[in-house]
Amino acid sequence: MRMSATVPCMDLAGLPQPLQGLAASVVPALRQVYDLNAERHDDLVGDDAMTFGFNIYRNSWFRLEQELGEHANWATSRPEGSLLISGSGYRVHVYRCGQDEAVDLDGFRLDDAGASLTKQDIARTNGQLKLALEETEPKPSENSGELRELVIVHAGNPDDGCCGVWIGAPLPVERVVGSPWEWVAALWLIERAEASAPGSAEPGLPVRHDELPEPDVEVKPVEDDESSTGEA
Repeated sequence: MRMSATVPCMDLAGLPQPLQGLAASVVPALRQVYDLNAERHDDLVGDDAMTFGFNIYRNSWFRLEQELGEHANWATSRPEGSLLISGSGYRVHVYRCGQDEAVDLDGFRLDDAGASLTKQDIARTNGQLKLALEETEPKPSENSGELRELVIVHAGNPDDGCCGVWIGAPLPVERVVGSPWEWVAALWLIERAEASAPGSAEPGLPVRHDELPEPDVEVKPVEDDESSTGEA
């Protein structure tokens, strides 16, 4: 997994069952939104990274509300103008961050001074719960799954579409060293084909002329041979 977060990256199978079920609905919905916007993105009419990001932000909320509208275990709402997915004791928030799967998740902080109160409350609530767990349990690391304020982060661009979807439990900066996450898991990552070497081809297949490497041609001037010249 290409991610920079310095916290444990949980395997999807290690997530609680309700979150695995949520991922099965959220990931296809987000990928569909990216595909739709990548298809209609047009530089010739002024589309750019800003318009693409805004459309993903608005369309993803609408699509997730549709996808989870009839779901038995999850419900959506927009408290304080923010999308919230609730169910199974969790409160899950959704944010876009980054252009590809190499997004710096450690740089995604919810409790910066300029962040909205909704964002700051997410990390603050987890920080208070983690502190309570540390005071009452001998092994707080085993209680990572008890943090109930979670965030889904997704990234992508007009050329590739969706590149990655993650879920994690954020913490206040003062509660951690180096990373704002108690844990984070990749729900889906784009698979990129390995670039083949120029001129390579499958065994037994002829190589196209335009796939052959350009030959090195050395050109030398031809000198006149005085001994071969003269009248017949």
